[in-house]
Amino acid sequence: MTAHQENIRVFSALCDVTRLKVLELLRSGEKCAAALQEKLGIGQSNLSHHMKILTESGIVTARKERKWTIYSLCERGARYAAALLRLLTAKNKAAETKSLPANTEQERNASPMKPFTIVVDTDCDLPPAYIQEHGIEVLPIPFLLNGTEHNQGSWQEICDKDFYDALRNGGTAMTSQINMDTFTQVFTEYAQQGKDALVIVLSGNLSSTYQSALLALNEVKEVYPDCNIHPIDSVSATSLNGLMAMLAVQKRAEGLTAAETAAWLAEKKQSLLGFFTVDDLMYLHRGGRLSKLSAIGGSVLGIKPLLNMQPDGSLALKDKVRGRNAALKLMVSQLQRSVNPDTVLDTVFITHTDCEADANRLAEMVKAAVPVRELIVMVMGPVIGAHVGPGALTLAFEGSMTREAYEQRFYNKKQSAN
Repeated sequence: MTAHQENIRVFSALCDVTRLKVLELLRSGEKCAAALQEKLGIGQSNLSHHMKILTESGIVTARKERKWTIYSLCERGARYAAALLRLLTAKNKAAETKSLPANTEQERNASPMKPFTIVVDTDCDLPPAYIQEHGIEVLPIPFLLNGTEHNQGSWQEICDKDFYDALRNGGTAMTSQINMDTFTQVFTEYAQQGKDALVIVLSGNLSSTYQSALLALNEVKEVYPDCNIHPIDSVSATSLNGLMAMLAVQKRAEGLTAAETAAWLAEKKQSLLGFFTVDDLMYLHRGGRLSKLSAIGGSVLGIKPLLNMQPDGSLALKDKVRGRNAALKLMVSQLQRSVNPDTVLDTVFITHTDCEADANRLAEMVKAAVPVRELIVMVMGPVIGAHVGPGALTLAFEGSMTREAYEQRFYNKKQSAN
């Protein structure tokens, strides 16, 4: 093919109404062929024709999942198309088409930027095997159990059963933060090594860890002004942060830089929704989220709360029901109304504080309610576990709306009535 013939593949993808509608539908997330057919009102052969053109352009990718074909937007292909348009229309440039890069899959997949390091704190509750597989670096958040400091921040020094049994037996646990000196040391090492990094930390409304990271980065930039380190306030906690790290891994694989991924996550994180319930209301009382009278009265009546992550990264009490089973059903109903009917959820995270049977029961309820490709059940670490106590459950996923839209749609009237 000539350069003209190669590059026309990109632009032919954009010069049809149906294909533009497909791109618009895929902006909200990947879709199976059946969902696209239903939305567009076209037949299978017609859709196949359009999807062949879109995938050959590199702007859309396709993958097989059992009998389904799943389509999604490709960040690399989209960036290549944008760069090609800029090159073709740039003034004072050589006009010969042969000077343009070939629109080949190899060229689209070529990443001119070096890969970056993804850094999380131990609040993220990611599976250890996933951390190792993707080279994620973990910074420990220290915690105290009965006055003894555990600086690994995870289960290296104490197993989950021992930790939660200690709380059940009246033990006390407190968490600290990653201080500025730790961040300064780590960021300095990255700068000296020329290592780009994306750093995902616990919500700034739940901890001052993010503030410490910013202060450390400012200090390091005075010595290494060109260092490329990007701390992110996750406005989230536990498995929501794990989900954010997994999205960062995907974007890194697509060829985005640390800065591009940070900018993408800054918007995407508001669509990561999380719901929580606890078994013992006294832990919420100790954390200042419930009066002692309400905690005692609620415990006697078997009241179970539902909390969620707010747009600013704080945790808010949204509903109360009687009994554990009702709490699990409420969590699933919150998930169902947070996603579009045709959505196939990529990853759902469930974390628990030593209540594996309830976590597995919740997992089965989720799978019966919505289609999910991957469902991860994990024990919650001590960073959040110390504040919610044994028997807590979280449900984390990417919704079809932002947190703000969710609050306005489902809770504004209720709060006004109260």
